[in-house]
Amino acid sequence: MAIISNSDLQTVLDKLARFAIESVGDPEFANDFNAGMDAAANNVFSGAGALDTFILGVADVDVVADLLPAARDLDETHPTPADGFVLNISSIAAMISALNTHCKRYGPDGTTGLDSYLTSLNAVTPTLRAHGFFKKYLKTITAKNSFIPTDMQLAAFTCTGASTGTYTHVASISTSSYAGAKLVVKNNGAVTTGATLTVTGKKLDGTTQSLTATIATGTDAHETDLSVTTKLFVDVTNVTISSGTNTDAYKIVAKTDRDISAA
Repeated sequence: MAIISNSDLQTVLDKLARFAIESVGDPEFANDFNAGMDAAANNVFSGAGALDTFILGVADVDVVADLLPAARDLDETHPTPADGFVLNISSIAAMISALNTHCKRYGPDGTTGLDSYLTSLNAVTPTLRAHGFFKKYLKTITAKNSFIPTDMQLAAFTCTGASTGTYTHVASISTSSYAGAKLVVKNNGAVTTGATLTVTGKKLDGTTQSLTATIATGTDAHETDLSVTTKLFVDVTNVTISSGTNTDAYKIVAKTDRDISAA
């Protein structure tokens, strides 16, 4: 019997990640969630109908004195699910255990479980990583086998004239949570075509590499691949431009590996 195929393993991981995210109702995954812990906290612990507001209106000083401090704390600091808490569900833990057992049994020599198997797949080139929320809510895997859950802007560049402009650092990928990502140039508004951007990307291993992209499509939000498309980059340390038009603006964006909303 053979190890599960990469495509089938990807589907299993994505379905488990989707279950974890939707059962929590994490708004980072979908802003329109109307259920889950975050939505429940906003509905019950904050605003005009908040628990502390109700208790404050109770006509009994002892009730107010005893209950208001705890209710106020819930209003000021909403409860959030602890990382890995979905593993406390025995049937989910059994599914993760089954994956670990399968990977250990049929993976390459030395494989100790799911994370070990993914590490062997991703050793040279990122091949199969799990969604970032799989790591957050189901633990099991390490950062190097986890991809950012949504696209993430790392830098911005605004052209101030032909072959000149301003680079702004925006964010970097947390290497304690995620592996690297592919970078693209995203038009921030309509731009003229023909400019070439040079992006200095920082890799997961700490080294840097110069990447280029020539803008052939000028419509707003269009994304242009850079000259290196491997999923290895965690930061952008500089951006320059050749040619270009004053006020043209760009974002340097790290791309998530895939969408799991329909897994």
